[in-house]
Amino acid sequence: MDAIITIHDLSKVYRVGHEKVRALSHINLQIGRGEICCILGTSGSGKSTLLNQLAGLEKPTSGSVRIGKTNISRLSEDQLAGFRQRNIGFVFQSYNLIASMSALENVAMPLLFRGMPRMVRDREAAQMLKKVGLGNRINHKPSEMSGGQQQRVGIARAFVAKPKIVFADEPTGNLDSHTTLEVMKLLIEMSHQNNITFVLVTHDNELARYADRIITIRDGLLVGDERNESPAYLEQAREESASTKHIPADAGQGLCAEAEQAGEQRDAFQPPDEKTFASIPQEKEKENKADENETTV
Repeated sequence: MDAIITIHDLSKVYRVGHEKVRALSHINLQIGRGEICCILGTSGSGKSTLLNQLAGLEKPTSGSVRIGKTNISRLSEDQLAGFRQRNIGFVFQSYNLIASMSALENVAMPLLFRGMPRMVRDREAAQMLKKVGLGNRINHKPSEMSGGQQQRVGIARAFVAKPKIVFADEPTGNLDSHTTLEVMKLLIEMSHQNNITFVLVTHDNELARYADRIITIRDGLLVGDERNESPAYLEQAREESASTKHIPADAGQGLCAEAEQAGEQRDAFQPPDEKTFASIPQEKEKENKADENETTV
């Protein structure tokens, strides 16, 4: 699989008083285009620091992070802001919606920063809200929505600009178990439908089961990297498919064979090959385009 993220010998050291704390130590990693990947670790393991490095929110002490052909570790803050606008979406644990704005306005925000005309961005935002099941909530403000609905707005905002990568930092941490299943299913579906690389960061082993690949971080070290042969979203799809079928009393082995064949077909599927909301004025769009050769995935 073609790599969209390449991490080479990445280390991050923080200075705390007179002490040096090594948050990441010599990480080497590649993540493929269209991959559903989980970075798993307990509190203090370094997983959030790694996310910050991948998103260009912090500079490494040594080593590099490349997204596509761009070494984001060498970009200036202005270049990084433009790069994130064009290539990266975020889903946050605490939603990070603007309280004074409607769902439509929140989702349209990334398109505003791209200089898109209001009529066009409102249409795109409304269509995305319909896709996440909130077509009847476009004029509601965050205080008028449940936690699950707010997170759906956050998901719509992350995907509306069709980024190459979406990072999700504990996206269900504030949700109940039932809503967690709905949100995770939606995140996976949106990633597959839009051919987007999805990187989930969590401490929760149950959430990690949704990923095709699980990368484990402990004490700043990469200690595990394994393929998940039976991700939870496939199990859910099988259960939903089975529950909607009429099962004759004498189906017997024929039903088992049918279910096995359907499972094999799904397992064979391979997805095709901001700080985020920095206020970059519309008139800077030409300046950003001038940097395309430097900062395009």
